[in-house]
Amino acid sequence: MSTTARITHNTSPRSSPVPADTDLPNNENTIDMNAVTEEPAVSIKVDLNKNMSSTLEQIRDQIMPDKTSEEHLVSRNMSNTPQQTPDNGIESDNAKESSVVYIEGNLAKNMSDTLRHILKVLRESTIAGEHDKDDRSKFWTKYKKISNGYDDDFLNRAQGDIFVILTFAGLLSTVIATFVIGMQPDPADTTNALLVQLIAITVNGSSAVHDISNLSSSTGYSSSTVWIQTLAYMSLALSIIAAFGAVLGKQCLNSYEATREKGGTLEESGMRRQMKLDGLVRFQLRPLLQAFLVLLQVALVLFSISLCLKTWADHVPTFGFMTTSATSVALSYAGTIFMSVWWPDSPFQTPGTDIIRALCKKILPKRNSSPSSFAISSAIRWILETSTDPSIVEAAVAMIPFVQWSPNLDASATFARLRDIFVSCQDMEELYMKYGKAMAHICIQPVKIDEALLKLSWNDKFQGNRSNFIRNAFMAGRDAYHQLKNSSKVNDILKHRADTRTALRTMLVHGQSVELSRPDDEQLIWSGDMCWYHGDGREPNCEEFDWLVDYLASDANTDYETQGDALLALSAMQELGSPTKRLSYISSLIRCMGSTRPPRVRHTALRAVFEAREELAFITSVSMPEGVDVHILDELSRAVLTAVHPNDDEAIHDTGPDAPFHEDRDYCYIRLIYTLTQNDEWRQRLTRDGHLDRCISLVDGVSQKGHSDVGFYLLVIFGRIRSSGRDLPFSPAEERCWPLLKNPWNSAKYLVGEDGYVDEIPAFVTATRLNLTILDDGVPRAWFTELAEDVHMTLVNLQQSQAILVEDGVAQATVDAALSSMQGLYDTVRRMTDQNGTVELRGTEG
Repeated sequence: MSTTARITHNTSPRSSPVPADTDLPNNENTIDMNAVTEEPAVSIKVDLNKNMSSTLEQIRDQIMPDKTSEEHLVSRNMSNTPQQTPDNGIESDNAKESSVVYIEGNLAKNMSDTLRHILKVLRESTIAGEHDKDDRSKFWTKYKKISNGYDDDFLNRAQGDIFVILTFAGLLSTVIATFVIGMQPDPADTTNALLVQLIAITVNGSSAVHDISNLSSSTGYSSSTVWIQTLAYMSLALSIIAAFGAVLGKQCLNSYEATREKGGTLEESGMRRQMKLDGLVRFQLRPLLQAFLVLLQVALVLFSISLCLKTWADHVPTFGFMTTSATSVALSYAGTIFMSVWWPDSPFQTPGTDIIRALCKKILPKRNSSPSSFAISSAIRWILETSTDPSIVEAAVAMIPFVQWSPNLDASATFARLRDIFVSCQDMEELYMKYGKAMAHICIQPVKIDEALLKLSWNDKFQGNRSNFIRNAFMAGRDAYHQLKNSSKVNDILKHRADTRTALRTMLVHGQSVELSRPDDEQLIWSGDMCWYHGDGREPNCEEFDWLVDYLASDANTDYETQGDALLALSAMQELGSPTKRLSYISSLIRCMGSTRPPRVRHTALRAVFEAREELAFITSVSMPEGVDVHILDELSRAVLTAVHPNDDEAIHDTGPDAPFHEDRDYCYIRLIYTLTQNDEWRQRLTRDGHLDRCISLVDGVSQKGHSDVGFYLLVIFGRIRSSGRDLPFSPAEERCWPLLKNPWNSAKYLVGEDGYVDEIPAFVTATRLNLTILDDGVPRAWFTELAEDVHMTLVNLQQSQAILVEDGVAQATVDAALSSMQGLYDTVRRMTDQNGTVELRGTEG
């Protein structure tokens, strides 16, 4: 017979010679085959090597123990069987029946034991329990397994501490009590004094009588005796307090252990157990037991001091201390009862708790006794921080995206565990995605996470899957929103609305390229990348974002936080939406950039407009797309200015997102205006709405920061507006404007070899020329010299890299236009340098 038992769904039961009255397992232990497996082809192998081998050997020995036993059995049966004679002609059937009954009876007993062994192994096995269960059931099955081991170890240690406390406290209290009793005054001393007086009278007569009025039944105490007895009583009180605390601790452990034996499903029992465990941790049971041990040590020290002093006085001032100690113990006990009544998950359950709780139910209003909403997350966190079993950890991780976490909980240890496994399982696609999803869910919870844990080292695996994480969250949000629209029940509406918000927040977690982010991180607004792709590499079309546009337009479903999340998700569209949703989307952008909106909402709307800047720049009155008109564009222009400068009439002294100069915000704004000013209609609109004044107000901030590329954009903006015939309300000859002309060219000599930079060189040159024409004689000669050298170096570098640029797809005409414009600018700057003084410049005309 094989040592491995195989149980399948379609296996018919084998007939057995077991009598009807054999003690077989009852219905409670019967195996439900449908609960084990639902597919006939699936079999569950249970390792019974040890149990089956020993049991089958017992069956074999009972049937045929050995050769000697077999011979003995046969000889015994033959001796008890009548010989065949001519009289009877046949042997007695009674002997045969007796032998058969003997063998079958032992066989039945051993088969029953075998079945019990099988059932026991099946109950303890997790193979059958895990098959065809959802993640929730798997988690609580694993949780039960690991919690049993943890509880056994925890209870053994705690019970050991209590045993030590009770034993030591009992011994110490006995010794102290004996010592205190021994220090009491001896009444025989007075009797002895009177006997001495009687003897003196007998011998010497009445003249020998002394004054005996000062004799009493007690004697006084010296000051040293008073202090020693005080210390002794203190020691005795501390010993009794420690013993009393140990008894309460014993009751708490009994209450905790009792939760393991209560009925209910695995989830219900697991949640009860976790709440009890959280109560033990919250109320510091283990430290309290350690504190009681410290009390015993203090008691021992006090008793040792009292032994050294040796004397006491009669009138000891220990009443106040003993009263205070007794009152403290009574108040502590009352507080224990109160806590156990008010907080059912308190570990301090006492005999009087049930009585007080019953009385309070009749007096106090009914409190919600449902399990804590964070009990499941607490159980998951405990599993991740204590278990080393990969299957148990995986079951816990699968549960994370479906539970809420307690606010302000420090989840750094849990997140670190997930992060380590996430990094190590890069080659296992399913686990990699599962752990990444779990980490993202923790990031969107209001828990504390060490920021250093959010940073991930650069690896292609994470970069390749970042789009998958964002796409999966986007699709989950879309599905939840569709269910939200089709729901009519309040609970369903609330659930699907929460699921949609959770999905949007999860998208933002993966918005950075080399790290995970908290959804409210401001850097996501300015540097986040929410773009994603389909599995085949296709970019999503605008129609796929229609649900998100509708979601943003519905004030009933969104709050300020959700609006900001939706706008960041919509920035991945990089357009103004599909034709049917374009007007709704632009209207939502205008509304979200209103002055009454919080900075995050206004700035995320600005980011969404920035991502659609190329499409906006090509809109003219002649080529007006569906859903857009001049009126809506005018409103959008004014809303953009409000987004960066909400209080036009008030002086802003804020240093936060609405500061007069915010580097990230204004950099985004300047690049947006730079793109829009390519269009003549947009230049007129932006100038009319005050964007030119806003750009001028940013000159000082840009100059101080020294961002050459931002200065380049400002310079081009001013040049384009001047070329349209409008005078600037400031003079570029001002010293604060010199860096706008100089710094961009200092960077251009390094960036000119890039594809996108070459296209902008003619506009850059034009802007430089327009501003150079009004420079006065106050500009130092050295300034012109440095500018001429930077322009010349940019020209030389473009000449050297033009072949590479053409090979990369840049049109030769574009390169020639850039070279020609820079050559002319170089000639102009050199002439201006000569006018300010003779300066020798390196380089050639070409």
